[in-house]
Amino acid sequence: MRERLAATRALSRRRVLAVSTMMLPLAATSCSVPDLLRPPPGLSASVRTLRASVTAEQALIGTYQHVIAAYPALAAMLRPFLAQHEDHLAQLKSRLIIPPHVTAPPLPAPSAAAAPAGSARAALSLLEGAERAAAASQLARLSTAPPAQAQLYASIAASEATHAVALAALSQEAG
Repeated sequence: MRERLAATRALSRRRVLAVSTMMLPLAATSCSVPDLLRPPPGLSASVRTLRASVTAEQALIGTYQHVIAAYPALAAMLRPFLAQHEDHLAQLKSRLIIPPHVTAPPLPAPSAAAAPAGSARAALSLLEGAERAAAASQLARLSTAPPAQAQLYASIAASEATHAVALAALSQEAG
């Protein structure tokens, strides 16, 4: 009888060990935090990049506005560029979709650019440099952007590069 009881216990231990080795992976997965209890994911990389592009475009618009305010004689030449940047901003913002479960910080307000000192030529040179930098920033975003955003960034970069060339020519004429 004792032998039978010992055999039954040994068999039970074997069964327990066998079942526990099979149940261990299941227990490990079931012990994780359920999706409903996890905090929602933050902003995706593409949304963060898009927000950076919006902020940069707002800054460029602010620079144009300050130059126009400081040099009203340049307004007629610069308003078409400014209008294109306002269109770029509208296009960027139209693609900025924040999921409802994400609390995104507000977009930073564009910093107040100082009115360019010196001359109209210096102001045009300032804008030319800003356009070149903006185009380079947009191009840098291409490698990590989804295809639709990459097309938009490339289009905006091409426009900004064209603006830089036109501003360089205007600067030469002004000097």
